[in-house]
Amino acid sequence: MSSNNRVTIQATGESFEVAPREFILDAAIKQQASIPYSCRNGTCRTCISTVVEGKVEQHDIEDCLISPSELAAGQRLICLSTASGDVIIEPLRKLPKKQPVQA
Repeated sequence: MSSNNRVTIQATGESFEVAPREFILDAAIKQQASIPYSCRNGTCRTCISTVVEGKVEQHDIEDCLISPSELAAGQRLICLSTASGDVIIEPLRKLPKKQPVQA
């Protein structure tokens, strides 16, 4: 029986649980974590993140837009990645700050 892993976003300190074999981005969306994303299929590169600590497996490498040098530098497209244990990530793109609503 496998237990869930914890993913922490380094800059914000936010953390959320991800089930074994669940894509990190899917878990983040379900738990309303602040991670930038768009296409959810490895082509827009919006969710590219650096793995600061722990192990993240990149899936569908042949179908997504991540280079061997990015993989070697610890970067992953988290829309198609799973966590192997607890991890700390840092998205390369930041979410835009919410603008105050003008009346």
